[in-house]
Amino acid sequence: MKFFQLFRKELKLLSNNKSKPAIILTSLLGRRTAFLIPGSRMLWWAGLIFILISVIPSCRNKEEKEQKPSFSFNDSSMVTKETKKILGDNLKFILTGNFDKDSLQEIAAGIELTENNNWGIKFILLELADNQLKKTFESELLDGSFKGCLVKKIKFPKMNYDLIYYNSQDYFWGSGGGEVFSYLINFAENKTYYTHLFSESRKPAELFLSKNITDSEIRKFFISNFKKDYPDLKLASEDVSLEF
Repeated sequence: MKFFQLFRKELKLLSNNKSKPAIILTSLLGRRTAFLIPGSRMLWWAGLIFILISVIPSCRNKEEKEQKPSFSFNDSSMVTKETKKILGDNLKFILTGNFDKDSLQEIAAGIELTENNNWGIKFILLELADNQLKKTFESELLDGSFKGCLVKKIKFPKMNYDLIYYNSQDYFWGSGGGEVFSYLINFAENKTYYTHLFSESRKPAELFLSKNITDSEIRKFFISNFKKDYPDLKLASEDVSLEF
């Protein structure tokens, strides 16, 4: 408004000026510029410049109103859209929860790779910072597939945050035996607990537990889950790699 008042004041001075007409403008930066224009067209040019100057602030206001909306963990479509922007078409699952030791919400997601020699799954943690999702943890490439699997949040009494439980179920199991991959993803401590159930040539099923499973509660969780379906389960001291 101050700019337009100054503009009209300068035009009034011009109408009383008997010398060669000119339009004097004061820019938004405070710089004064004089344009010498023939008197017969001075008002036409003044009107045109006035219109252009009026349009610029309105365009800026429009851009400010079109800012990105605030991210909401309660908006499932927004969560999916923004997560897919980061992880792409390999995204297979999304779960929201408190996966860190703070009280904030995060996103746990999984991707599956099936290209060239990169075959397997990854678990990823995304956190919100400055209204933008950022990747803060990514597991190594693990054996398994998200087809026909079980993925869910779980919480242990000793922990005040969520973990991700994965079980490949019978996706890798056939009539002559097979294997089941199972993981607990502890994002808060950047740990992956791994178990591998396997059976060859109709032998009894064996279960291998990764060496970092030292917590008795986690150990009991894995073993009891598998014994529901394989009551004669034996524990294996070494892991194996099956080839079918």
